[in-house]
Amino acid sequence: MSIEVLHVNKSFDTTPIVRDVSVKIETGELFVLLGASGSGKSTLLRLIAGLIELDSGTILLNDRDVTHLSPQQRGTGFVFQNYSLFRHMTVAQNIEFGLSIRKVKRLEREQRVNELLELIELQGYGNRYPAQLSGGQQQRVALARALAYQPNVLLLDEPFGALDVKIRVQLRQNLRAIQQRLGLTAILVTHDQEEAFDIADRIGIIDQGELLEVGAPDQLYRNPTHRFTATFLGTANLLDARRNGTNVYWGDVKIPAPANTEQFSGKPVEVLARPEEVALSCTRERAPGSIIGQGIVDSIAFAGPVLRVTVCLLSHDRKNLQVLLAPSDVRDQNIEVGQEVWVSLKEYHLLATNAE
Repeated sequence: MSIEVLHVNKSFDTTPIVRDVSVKIETGELFVLLGASGSGKSTLLRLIAGLIELDSGTILLNDRDVTHLSPQQRGTGFVFQNYSLFRHMTVAQNIEFGLSIRKVKRLEREQRVNELLELIELQGYGNRYPAQLSGGQQQRVALARALAYQPNVLLLDEPFGALDVKIRVQLRQNLRAIQQRLGLTAILVTHDQEEAFDIADRIGIIDQGELLEVGAPDQLYRNPTHRFTATFLGTANLLDARRNGTNVYWGDVKIPAPANTEQFSGKPVEVLARPEEVALSCTRERAPGSIIGQGIVDSIAFAGPVLRVTVCLLSHDRKNLQVLLAPSDVRDQNIEVGQEVWVSLKEYHLLATNAE
């Protein structure tokens, strides 16, 4: 079932929360709404679910206008961050609750509960109460409850936010496997970039109620259109420059213009280089890519499988760049704090200076 949002707006009092949002989620797609707290992402999800009324716009589920229908009439499943399980009910009773109020026969309810307990890998837990479960187990029960009446659309509002890192990773991978197995169309709201990168088919970046851009995870990370996206997704080294002819000029530094950037010709731009796209070399001859100058290594910090290096450029107002290097690269070149190095860009991307 596809989901289409057309020019949707929502304000609380006089404050706009969702601003003219339009997007289409294809059947079977797992779409992630990614944004900071207060960006409007959860409000947009609740508008799609019918939990709150929109001010204007249209919401279509499988080309059916559901804008003014109740949540029950829309046939969507919703999973909250705080589980929202009934504490006085067993796991089985929680899962079958929606089926009970729809007057599904008892034997059919029991069969469905058993199927879902197996799906979420909690066989034998049907008679336990929520207080007897871990946080991760409770969230799996909440997911099973949302799936009980076989919705075509699954909506998840930061479902893993209250869990520790290890459990979050495991649960989101389980969710992805279940979503693909059932062929569900799903929207997941989160502020966690790693979570979005891990499971999303596409990501929508939302800020101050506006959906800025939509794309595949690698596309948004490598080739964002908006400056906000560039800085929100990971670390961004940004250099104020100008594209003229076939080159990009940053002060007295000249580097080749990336392919397919003719639209920026003669205009000020920002050069985006991710930390892993910046190289440090002890000699100019060893520098790969496009050299942008010399710098002094300011710090080296351990970051798991890589080292995070800060280098201060000797020119250009002593701008600091963040660099990610493999420990072997640092070791082979004997790079250390205080050392003078050549700085080059292996890859880079151009942003319009008015992209916000």
